[in-house]
Amino acid sequence: MTKPLLGKKIAVLVANGFSEKDLTLTQKALFGSGADLRIVSVDQGLVNSWNEDGWGLNYAADQILSQALAADFDMLIVPGGQRSIEKLELTAHTRRFIGGFVDTHKPVVIYEDAMELLIFSERLSGLTVSGPERFKARAEAGGATWSDEPYSVSGGVLSGVSDLDSRDAFAVRAGAFLVHGNAVDSKEQEAVAA
Repeated sequence: MTKPLLGKKIAVLVANGFSEKDLTLTQKALFGSGADLRIVSVDQGLVNSWNEDGWGLNYAADQILSQALAADFDMLIVPGGQRSIEKLELTAHTRRFIGGFVDTHKPVVIYEDAMELLIFSERLSGLTVSGPERFKARAEAGGATWSDEPYSVSGGVLSGVSDLDSRDAFAVRAGAFLVHGNAVDSKEQEAVAA
């Protein structure tokens, strides 16, 4: 069995209150790929996830955001979770870190309400993005082209709707995107899901 992401480090940018489902479903989609997921957080030690109805599991932070560089990673995943997003918006390190990936066209996965952080990063110019409708006006004001498709891949960024009804499908797309890059078709998605 080949491991297409063997030796690749994927940063998972979170703070307390991030969506546990976004992380675990992406881990499942990447199972067997050889990817090395690393938690990068504003919080040191343990980071508490949110599991739809309440607090979820604790995850050990591998690196603190203020010391993390995009150059040290190959890809980025930004799970949703309103509490996490609000904390990540409190530091310019978030803008710097996300910007480092977008500027160098490294693969970035933006889950649902994490669109807020892509807007905050001020790196939307020239990108086509999808996501919750409530972000449309702000994304367009930031220079993005808005797509009403369930997901978009543009400039190395995968964004889209990943609510309760579509989260599983979006995680499969995220896994396929990270493994295969921009050339994701439905057969590759099915292969990742299998």
